[in-house]
Amino acid sequence: MATLPIAAQLYTVRDLMASDVAGTLRAVAALGYDGVEFAGLYDTPAAQLRTLLDQLQLRVCSSHVGLNELEHNLDEVIATYALLGCPILVVPWVEAGRRDYHALTYTLAPIAERVRAAGMRLAYHNHDFELTAQGGSSGLELLSTSAGPAPLMFELDCGWVHKAGQAPLALIERLAGRLPLLHIKDVDAQGGWIEVGSGTVGYGPIVAAAPRAGVEWLIVELDVCPRPPLESLRLSLEWLRAYSNSAA
Repeated sequence: MATLPIAAQLYTVRDLMASDVAGTLRAVAALGYDGVEFAGLYDTPAAQLRTLLDQLQLRVCSSHVGLNELEHNLDEVIATYALLGCPILVVPWVEAGRRDYHALTYTLAPIAERVRAAGMRLAYHNHDFELTAQGGSSGLELLSTSAGPAPLMFELDCGWVHKAGQAPLALIERLAGRLPLLHIKDVDAQGGWIEVGSGTVGYGPIVAAAPRAGVEWLIVELDVCPRPPLESLRLSLEWLRAYSNSAA
């Protein structure tokens, strides 16, 4: 089984990032992560972040950027994240009033084309609400019909898929070839977030299937951590490394 690089979504350690960006990135690197996914830059210049990331040998796999920023400030967004060496910009969330997914495909198409022209890709991150049917099709299905010269990529959040009562493996197969990023988060028996490998999602088959679907990065995220966030990141990474080694 191919071993994929593993990143930490920095939203997991957002409170630590807000008080000490450099120290938090050093701590994430010390855990053994290959890279990070940003969710905001915490008022830190991109060039300064790039220098630190290079020193720590942390790659930027992707970054979450709000839809409003992508719509109204795209040139600056591209310039900023290009400095970080970020290959994929991810739409992390859409507000309730923007969840007409047929219309959203037309909103995202020109953004994806401009992002592609800059040498990057545009991806969409799901929650559970994109898996609810709209006129017979789910939001995720409607978004995945987008085509054109720069088709929308996806960052499938397996934890939210599981919470929605669907099978992550089936969606991984359906989105193969357009799925460079996989969010790895686990769910306990009560529906809360828990470290990867400790919950009910069942990540063994998912991790095994990811390379065949063209996944490039596994990204650990906990929206809420049952332990101190760095400890939750450590335990999740240890499980993923142990599983990958045992399956190799």
